[in-house]
Parts: sequence; structure tokens; C-alpha cells
Amino acid sequence: MAANAIAYVVVVIVVLGIIAYAIMSNAIRLPGKSVLAIQLTDPPKVPPGTQALLVTYSSIEVHTTGTNQSGWVTAQGSGTVNLLALANSSKTIANAYVAANSTVNLVRFNVTSAQIIVSNSTYNISVPSNQVNVAITGNQKINSSGSSAVLIDFYPTVNAQGNANAYVMAPAARAILINSNATININANIGSIVSIVSGIKLRLGMNGTGSNGNNNGGSGHVNGTVSGTVTAGLGSRVSNFVVQSVNYANSTVTGLLYIQYPVASSAGVSTTLHVNSSVGYACDNTLAVLTKVNANNTATFTTLANTSTRGGCPI
Repeated sequence: MAANAIAYVVVVIVVLGIIAYAIMSNAIRLPGKSVLAIQLTDPPKVPPGTQALLVTYSSIEVHTTGTNQSGWVTAQGSGTVNLLALANSSKTIANAYVAANSTVNLVRFNVTSAQIIVSNSTYNISVPSNQVNVAITGNQKINSSGSSAVLIDFYPTVNAQGNANAYVMAPAARAILINSNATININANIGSIVSIVSGIKLRLGMNGTGSNGNNNGGSGHVNGTVSGTVTAGLGSRVSNFVVQSVNYANSTVTGLLYIQYPVASSAGVSTTLHVNSSVGYACDNTLAVLTKVNANNTATFTTLANTSTRGGCPI
């Protein structure tokens, strides 16, 4: 009898393991849920001679609205990725199961550690702000019948501090939602790498190469004509963002981000911006980029025009 009981327990454990694996590999879809892949792309701005930038991430979450299950959803996935290996491609780093017919407007994740390899030597990187909060621009409605993915364009800046053995990272990112169709096949398996098609590059504001052109140049992510600069203090509004606090030491600005598309929201979402983070939308020429955090509790934004090539606003 004892042997039979043990065998039964072993069988149950094996079956549960198979079911769990099938769910995580998308072989089984949860009732009322849609699979949402979290993907990462693009190389960062790094010092000359950099061979790799290794970022370890965890605690990935997406924020959904539009259903009775609105709120933060924890994605399954964590690990380490070499950002320099993602030019012109994206890597699936996590999966989330969200309510069908919902919209996603924010994604956040923690950078737990980072290392840089320069001239065959490895150095640890200081990351002043570990949590990266990214607003999802453009269409935010997930594909209820097929696969969807949040594509995070993560392009931090890494600078040498004082000497070549000390480095600091300033995270910056933007994100869009991708729905599968005849030309886009989303691979939701964690670790999978796929090429980015030209239409997605335009939505991200990439140049013709899909990256910044070289690993040491400007970000190259925001296409458009500079129309001016705005100095914003506490309570000031820039595009769809209202400044609430300015942290000069960490080069961050925290405030409320108001979603405009596909449905405008009167409730702002708490968001932290880093230098090179953007607010507003390319589709209606309200895009603005945080370019400087000032010591007097103000921040400087560069406003852009003629950015509509990144895609029309969702209806």
C-alpha cells in the first residue's frame, strides 16, 4: 500500500509538472487569458572598446486596464541578457497571462545588477535607479485571438566615472505593443530571438539599421525635428506628463503620465523618467524627451515635431 501511495504521488507530481510546462510554453491557454510576451531589443550607448553589456533583470510586471481584472500582472521570467547582442532583433525575456480584450499601458522591471566587458576586462556597473518604468505608446489593445508582445526598446547610457574601472548606468526605455499578423509571428518562448521587421523599426523610431548606427553614438531612437526646449518645474505639464518631483542626484523626474490612446484616461499613472526617456506621442507630434535634470528642482525637455512617420495614432 505504501509503495502504491508513493507511486500515486509521483504520478501526480509528474502530471502537474507537464501541465505547468505546457502552460508556460503556450501549449495550453488559460481560459479567459491571452499570452503576452515581454521582449527586449536594441543596443545601449556605451564607452569605446565595449564588447558586452550584461544586464540582470527580475520582477517584470505589466499594467492592464479595460476589464474587471485591471491592475498589475506579474510576468514569469528573469535572467541576464547581453544588450549589445540585440541590434535588429528582439529577445523574449518573460511571459504574462492577461485578461482577454484588455489593454496594456505600462511595463516595469528591476535591473538587479549589470556588468560591462571592456577590452577583455569585466567591471561591475553602478545602477542608481534599479526599477525601470516604461509607458507603452500607440495601440495598447492586445490580440484576443492570437499572440501579443510588449517590445521594450531598452537603451541605457553607460559612462566611465573618474577612471576606466568605474562605470555608472542611466536607464532609458520606451515600449510598444505588437500583435501577431500575416507578417509578424511572435515567439513567446522565453529565450527566443527574432529579427525586427521594418514596420516595427519605424514604430520604435529606429533609423535604417535598427540601432543607433554604432555602439558609441547618440541614441538614434527619436526621429523628428527639434522644435524647442521646455524647462518644467514642480506641477508643470509637458505633453501628457505632469512633474511631481525632481531628483537631481539620480537624474530622474517622477510624475503622473496620462494615457491618451486608444482611449484617453483622466487618471494619471505614477511614472519615473530618466534622461532620454520620452513622453507624449509621435503620432500627434506631442513627443518630448527628457534631456537634463537641473539642480533647482526643474527638468529640461526637448520637444520634437515631424515625428508622424512612427505611425498614426490608434483609433
